[in-house]
Amino acid sequence: MEPIDAAALDLQERIARLDRLIQERDDGIRGLGIRLALGLALEVRKGEAPGAETSSLVAGWIERFGLDPVDDAVAQARVLLADPARLAAEFQRRMDERPTESSDA
Repeated sequence: MEPIDAAALDLQERIARLDRLIQERDDGIRGLGIRLALGLALEVRKGEAPGAETSSLVAGWIERFGLDPVDDAVAQARVLLADPARLAAEFQRRMDERPTESSDA
């Protein structure tokens, strides 16, 4: 297994941030596909087999969110991994989104 490089560390930081958003936000389910894609990319970067760490993550998601949203996330991850430039752009777009606040005060 290769030592973790700067790009892998950056991926780990982004994954941690996305994990927090998935946990904290009511609409966190939207981030599952990109989170899975980033996790798979990190596994490959670290020289691990795809699914080495993400398979348990997906199993937990199925328990928490149900099968349909997780199937959608897997499909999104496949698309994003097939086009890494799209992965980067989509990740940046989602990370830049801010939750809308209601003005019903």
